[in-house]
Amino acid sequence: MKIRYLSLSLMLALLSTSALSAELIVGDQKGNARAVMEAAGQLENLPYKLSWYEFPNAAPLLESLNSNHLDAGLVGDGPLSFAAAAGAEIKAIQASQYLGNAIIVKKRSGIKNAADLKGKKIATVKGSSGQNLVLNALKQANLPADSVSFIFTTPAEATLALDSGAVDAVASWEPYVSFAVAQSGDQIAVDGRAFPVSNYLVATDTAIADKRDLLQDFRQRLVLAREWGVAHPEQYAAGIAKVLRLPENVALSKVQRENNAPISDIATVRSQQQNAIDTFTRTGLIKPGLKADQLIDASFFAQQ
Repeated sequence: MKIRYLSLSLMLALLSTSALSAELIVGDQKGNARAVMEAAGQLENLPYKLSWYEFPNAAPLLESLNSNHLDAGLVGDGPLSFAAAAGAEIKAIQASQYLGNAIIVKKRSGIKNAADLKGKKIATVKGSSGQNLVLNALKQANLPADSVSFIFTTPAEATLALDSGAVDAVASWEPYVSFAVAQSGDQIAVDGRAFPVSNYLVATDTAIADKRDLLQDFRQRLVLAREWGVAHPEQYAAGIAKVLRLPENVALSKVQRENNAPISDIATVRSQQQNAIDTFTRTGLIKPGLKADQLIDASFFAQQ
């Protein structure tokens, strides 16, 4: 850990005078990065201006990145696959393991596992890690992708649809999963722990070229914050409960389910990203030919 802090100190010392007056614009999803960075004290004494914008899910965040309204943002490997397939000039510059996805159902639904989803309606965000989870769970259960009907909506609307009976299940992530379990008594039918994915800090090609020092500093702070969050779940949960105005039990469940431990092994990052690409390619949602290396800037990982 001392080596990591020394590396950060040296990085700060090398930031140019122009960087000190520069601004980094980052898009976050509900409780993804900002909360843990604040709780871990990693947003103190920044040598540049940091502006945050929060988004309900990855799709509008990626649109803002693609139009260069943001420099960087936090997204999952599924949404990044869709963005890259559509031509977005965006690269992953940091990865963490994410286990917080889940398929949730009502307590008395009779749905206990992926096999029970056959013929059911599932609400999720199109191209999201939730849809990715459903497709992988169906494959593991030897069911074709078209054995379920997807209802595409926002994460908040998805849980409302489940409560009203409009859908049979919801494929979502944290804190929506823990909130639904704690507040509505919903149950997890398929746990994302069995299907680990990557949670990324991504940046535009323009920002990588023009603001590399700032991105490298922010990236290192995020890594340290993620490590702190894994080591101090209770403290992290207490902080995130205040930031996101969540009940403490929901915040703790969110923290414990997500994991979000940083991944330094580039081979693991490539493998998990290629799995996401292959899942959406196999089901015809994106065209064949996309490779993980096209979506990852390996130079940032080589400097860890």
